[in-house]
Amino acid sequence: MILILFGCIGLLFFPFVRADGSKFSLSKKGDYYEALKIVKVNRVPAEDFVVVSLDGAPVRLSDFHGKVVFLNFWATWCGPCVAEVKEIDDLYNSLKDESFTVLAVDIREDRGRVQSFMQKFRVDFPVYIDTTGEVALQYEVSGIPTTFIVDPQGRIVGRALGPRDWGSRESIAFMQSLME
Repeated sequence: MILILFGCIGLLFFPFVRADGSKFSLSKKGDYYEALKIVKVNRVPAEDFVVVSLDGAPVRLSDFHGKVVFLNFWATWCGPCVAEVKEIDDLYNSLKDESFTVLAVDIREDRGRVQSFMQKFRVDFPVYIDTTGEVALQYEVSGIPTTFIVDPQGRIVGRALGPRDWGSRESIAFMQSLME
């Protein structure tokens, strides 16, 4: 828990410009990783897991095979997580009619608390609860928010620790490039 809290408090947001001040040319997929400060993962198979939806139904990662999955680990008490909620909602609303989904996994919080949070912030993306924290441990989450990008074949292609401008044009274009 201390590691998660430390990761949550100690994160910084990085701008989408190079050190010399120039903007990125996003002509290649690799440029998206750099622009969004996502660590590229060499297409490691994503381990399947089960979480619980806010209505109590079990959901598996494998239920979303064939879609790009934005797998985000978070908690309502985490300031950086709260800071990116609207950005994630913008991303979700931009791509929800495509081969894309958000799998936002709250770590070990009460369903009522999470539901109240979602209503307060008026967000539409689906939220699930890792009731025991086992899924976060399985994915070696050491700080939140932590996001994994899973391609349509069920492979992890990227990992981001800390908040991002997920609703940006670059982020939307990156997710669409993975759908191709």
